[in-house]
Amino acid sequence: MKLNTSYLSAIGIFVAVVLLFTVGTVFRSDAGTQPSPPAGEHPLFEVVTRTVTAAPRPAELRLRGRTEAIRAVTVRAETGGRVVEAPILEGSPVSAGDVVCRLDVDARAAAVDQAEADLRSRQLEYDAAAELLARGHRSANSVAALEAARDGARAQLRAAREELANIELRVPFDGYFDGRDAEIGDFLRTGDPCGTVLQLDPILIVAEVAERDVSDLQPGMPGAARLLSGQTVDGTIRFVERRANPATRTFRVELEVPNPDGEIRSGVTAEIRLDLTPEPAHRVPASILALDSSGELGVRIIEGDNTVRFLPIELLSDDGEQVWISGLPEVAEIIVLGQDFVSDGTHVQVRREGASR
Repeated sequence: MKLNTSYLSAIGIFVAVVLLFTVGTVFRSDAGTQPSPPAGEHPLFEVVTRTVTAAPRPAELRLRGRTEAIRAVTVRAETGGRVVEAPILEGSPVSAGDVVCRLDVDARAAAVDQAEADLRSRQLEYDAAAELLARGHRSANSVAALEAARDGARAQLRAAREELANIELRVPFDGYFDGRDAEIGDFLRTGDPCGTVLQLDPILIVAEVAERDVSDLQPGMPGAARLLSGQTVDGTIRFVERRANPATRTFRVELEVPNPDGEIRSGVTAEIRLDLTPEPAHRVPASILALDSSGELGVRIIEGDNTVRFLPIELLSDDGEQVWISGLPEVAEIIVLGQDFVSDGTHVQVRREGASR
């Protein structure tokens, strides 16, 4: 009698299951005969390590700052008067001695004429008395009094001429006339401003440096700055403040930069870069940094007997995937893989980076 196809399939599946069960039982029996690890022993956790050696770290300090005119002076009136001339346009370059405001002469010219006449009169009186003194017809005391009167007249003439010269408000140094405070027709009293003059060559780039970094800076050190416009300039530290700002506890630093064409304007945002003395440090992967139970940043290393030790470190700079740190021995074996699964004092199995298992 022929068996149905479905019966044949069922019988085949049953036979296959029986065979698989039998084979599995045999293998389990063999495995059970393998020797087990001695009681109390556990396999050591394996970590991957790398040996790093301290190297000079190119140290630099970056500061945010701004450009600033090396000198900014408000030209003020030294005498009172009405402005009759303002010959220089705002923003124009100026030279020392240029007139930015001229006041009305008023009676100052007449005062000079009067002082000159007084001096001539006193000079004649003195000359005549001196001649009589030489002939013995005049006392020395009277001649001395006339001499003093002549000298007083000379001083009054000098004062009158200076007062007349003060009607011209002049630029004290080469620079740029940056802002006008008085127009033609304004009346200026003594001390009133006419305008502001800036000296932009050299120009300063100023910034504030923190307490921890100020000791690394000294006048004369080279530096560079990148302006917001993208322009890069080189200069020299001109000044490092000795007294901290009481509000911010920072110190003012001035980088002096040549600016012969006045191209760099005052008040432009800039980033200062100062190269510091290289110091020994380790460059390690950022991924190995860890925190201990107290939250202190550090690195796990391997000591001579394959024991894990956590060392606190100071993060000096971050280059992305690599960081510069200090606080390790000159030569250290750092854990680069598995550091998150071991703790201080743990004995581990060590495999050097690049070694085969």
